Amino acid sequence: MTNRDGFRTGRRLIVALLLTAALASGGCSFSYSSKSSSDSSKSSSESSSSPFDSSSASSSSDRAAKQSYQQDIADYTKAYVISGGADSGFPNGIGDIARKHGVSDWESDQSTWEGVGAGLAAANVKPDQLDTYKNNWGAGDPEAMKSIQRGYDRAR
Repeated sequence: MTNRDGFRTGRRLIVALLLTAALASGGCSFSYSSKSSSDSSKSSSESSSSPFDSSSASSSSDRAAKQSYQQDIADYTKAYVISGGADSGFPNGIGDIARKHGVSDWESDQSTWEGVGAGLAAANVKPDQLDTYKNNWGAGDPEAMKSIQRGYDRAR
């Protein structure tokens, strides 16, 4: 019986070792799984803040680009008015600046018209002359005319 008892003991030992290994493996897996879940959670929270950060950076970049565009429009407008340029050539120059800045529909972009207004103020255009420029360059578009006035008023 010793042989048989030894076999049973050996068998129990093997089962116990396998069971221990399985539990240990399961425990590691659980621990790893928990870590993985926490890493995933961390990664998720990091990615949820990333769009905000990138949106903020993008927003800041967009503002800087808009200001640069408006400044170029204002500088062009001032130079155009001071040099006594003809009204018919003005839109071509604005279109060139808009293309340089990647603005495709400058006629509908209120930044364009605010820049024009700022340029008129910088050229020391008097308020009574301003109405003529608003009518000629704003082409009767009430939004463009308001934006020219807004740019003019801010620059004064």
